[in-house]
Amino acid sequence: MKANTGLFQTVSSGIFLVVLALLLLNSIGAARAQNPTSASSAPVTVTDAKIRDVIECVARHQLQPLTDGEYPAVTNLAEAEAAKAPEGIAWNYPQGVMLYGMERSTVVTGDQDVDKFVVAHKLICARYYHWLAGLGKQFGTDGENSARRSKIRGLINLGSLDSCGAMGNAMLVCMMRHPDRVTPEEKAVVARIADWVVNKQDRLPDGTLWRAKEMGGTIWPDDLYMGGVFLVRWGIYTHDQKYIDDAANNIIHQAALEQDRDGLWFHGYFMKKKQHAPFKWGRGNGWATVALVETLSALPADDPLRPPLLDILRKQIEGLIKVQAPDGMWRQVLDKPESWEETSCTAMFAYGIARAVNRGWIDASNLAVARRAFAGIAKNVTPDGEVNGTCQGTNIGTTLDFYLDRQRPDNDPHGRGPVMLAGTEILLAGRK
Repeated sequence: MKANTGLFQTVSSGIFLVVLALLLLNSIGAARAQNPTSASSAPVTVTDAKIRDVIECVARHQLQPLTDGEYPAVTNLAEAEAAKAPEGIAWNYPQGVMLYGMERSTVVTGDQDVDKFVVAHKLICARYYHWLAGLGKQFGTDGENSARRSKIRGLINLGSLDSCGAMGNAMLVCMMRHPDRVTPEEKAVVARIADWVVNKQDRLPDGTLWRAKEMGGTIWPDDLYMGGVFLVRWGIYTHDQKYIDDAANNIIHQAALEQDRDGLWFHGYFMKKKQHAPFKWGRGNGWATVALVETLSALPADDPLRPPLLDILRKQIEGLIKVQAPDGMWRQVLDKPESWEETSCTAMFAYGIARAVNRGWIDASNLAVARRAFAGIAKNVTPDGEVNGTCQGTNIGTTLDFYLDRQRPDNDPHGRGPVMLAGTEILLAGRK
């Protein structure tokens, strides 16, 4: 009987230990479900070598043959339309951000092929515009209509900030970096863009850029880049502070209408309804972030507009940090955890935060936030430089499903420039 009793006690002890282990495992699992970050507490890191590799791959993926057109003197429109058009160029706002990102990337990569591409692209666009504009003068309306069907019809038509601001900014950056290669044709192009942004684009009485004919009259944070960043660059190029102050005031006016108490921005403002849009779209916030750091970088230290801009930026960064996903990414709708992670806005925030650290506007510890973001970005860049996980072009939406249902085409052009800008700025931090 004693032997049987001992056996029973041993078996009972074993069962007790197994049950206890199961209970502990269940308890740990429940705790992780309630606090997801505890399950992924390991730091998300990315090396400088990886960042450099990503931006080099993205930049070189954009390289393609550029062929200048034939710009002959013609006696009739048929001869003009038979002339060979340039190949390899494009004129749209994602292209403008991409070219800016490419030019900036060469600061840390030294890739001469990328630099030569950007220089050649702007030269071809400017020569092509000069010739097309001549057709309008020579053949009147028929010549103008022919030019409007060209590969640079956005520059020919104008009519919106999207059609000129981002491309104009990229051209000015390249022109100022290579002043010895600037041509009269390029000067004419950027002057045309400046005339549109400064004098012809719809504005409210206080100078705020707005879209009077879209959705009954709307204000877009997107235009802080499309118009504001061009104004910043134009002010630097012309040595005229009033254009930079114009960009700064646009940010301040928009923030009063669109920035929430948590620091995040609603995607636009409806003028007739006198209310902001209902959702905080990722890339809409990204445009504001980039515009903020670009404008602050150009403002003198004693400019009275500087303190309010710094307050707006710091407040936004504080809000962004609170909604950053565990893997470093930000979401399509920033404060909606059920929405998917989006690459372009993540890159824009990483760029803005890294620039703010590099310029001493926020504490250096925040660089870790930008590096975590780039670790997430890197997972969305293929080995040959395609950028995935990027939302397509987007209007102002009034329902959450509108944003959640937006497509994410492979290698959508909106992601390329921001990724190169972000990686470059993070690497520049290591040069101090």
